[in-house]
Amino acid sequence: MHASPWTGVRLDDLTGLTPLAATTASHDPGPIYATLREAWGPVAPVELSDGVPAWLVLDYADVVRVLRDPATFTRNVARWRAFSDGRVRPGTGLHAFFSPRSNAYYTDGDQHTRLRAVVDDTFERVDERLLAREVRRACDRILDDVAPHGTADLVPSYTALVPALTVAAMYGLGPERAADMLHWASDIFSGTERAMPAFLALNTMLQTEIDCRRVHPTGDVLSTIVHHPAGLNATELLDTAQMIQSAGHEMSVAWTTTTLAHLLADANFAGRVAGGRLGVDEALNAVLVHVSPTWNTPCRFATADAEIAGRTIRRGDAVVTAVAEATHSVHRDADQIWSADSRAHLAFGAGPHRCPADRLSRIIVKVAVEQVLIRLPGLRLTVPADELGYGTSLWSRSAPQLPVTFQPTRSYMHPRRSEGLFQQ
Repeated sequence: MHASPWTGVRLDDLTGLTPLAATTASHDPGPIYATLREAWGPVAPVELSDGVPAWLVLDYADVVRVLRDPATFTRNVARWRAFSDGRVRPGTGLHAFFSPRSNAYYTDGDQHTRLRAVVDDTFERVDERLLAREVRRACDRILDDVAPHGTADLVPSYTALVPALTVAAMYGLGPERAADMLHWASDIFSGTERAMPAFLALNTMLQTEIDCRRVHPTGDVLSTIVHHPAGLNATELLDTAQMIQSAGHEMSVAWTTTTLAHLLADANFAGRVAGGRLGVDEALNAVLVHVSPTWNTPCRFATADAEIAGRTIRRGDAVVTAVAEATHSVHRDADQIWSADSRAHLAFGAGPHRCPADRLSRIIVKVAVEQVLIRLPGLRLTVPADELGYGTSLWSRSAPQLPVTFQPTRSYMHPRRSEGLFQQ
């Protein structure tokens, strides 16, 4: 340990750091955070991957400050010293994830404002009633294949599929393209060398669809973006289409999986939902507060020397906000673990980069949870909850498996036709 972890420490000089992935993959990350706080205080150094370091901000007020100050803590990767000097190596998952793109996720200032307005306008036009109907249809389509068997792993066979099918429908694409999008989204967030080929494959497909919408516009998301009055150029169109497809996928899968896992593992929680004391919307919110699927937000980069909780952050340093730990720090009362009273969570972020799809993702996840409970009676886990494990993402935390048994039922054989999702 350094003699004085609070002053004079340069991030680039540190080695042997705790991997950020340890906080998402551990069954009990509490001791990891306690060790980091004891050694470093509320702003601790961690390793992203491949020896690349970042500051991890742990306290709620400090996290909100970072998220709401894009002038000091930007998403623009050109400000990241480790990226510019080659320590974030091409071909790695980290490089693929943070490579600069011309969309609202990776930009700040006037460019971000213009690009974000296109996304906000597009999402505002989505008809929530028709979206819920489309999600329900997608869920029933998947569950028609699951329900007769009486056993399944609900992650690969259900929770990972619903967001992909839904976004495909919003893009005017069929189930075959949805399967491709699911595969690419999984690889993009894998943190491995599979990420860059997945980005390229997704972009190739999206470019073909964008070119088609230029000539033959329809009432889908792609057409709305292509013909938006802001007049996005070719690069902005492709990068924005890719962002909408991939940015919310991991969160939606993790939120659905985590909610179902706790409904199946926690009799008190499940009883409150089944008994009507806790609605599904409230249950979803309780999950965001107490077992958030959004664990860390991807890096911001310091545009100038700054101070957070007494820690000097130097220009070019990467800063990760531990949004789940920050939320937990203000909800420590175990007696209130499944209360739905508070919405003081940071699962959708804060500030100008707050997730623009929070309203739509809640609809998707709510319908996905409801349909499982309706379609699969007698649902129960086949392994103890503490054996489900956690994935290896740096940003989200949820079980990679959800093995269950249930009473076999017949297929509904719902029609496969989609309705337009946009308000005219």
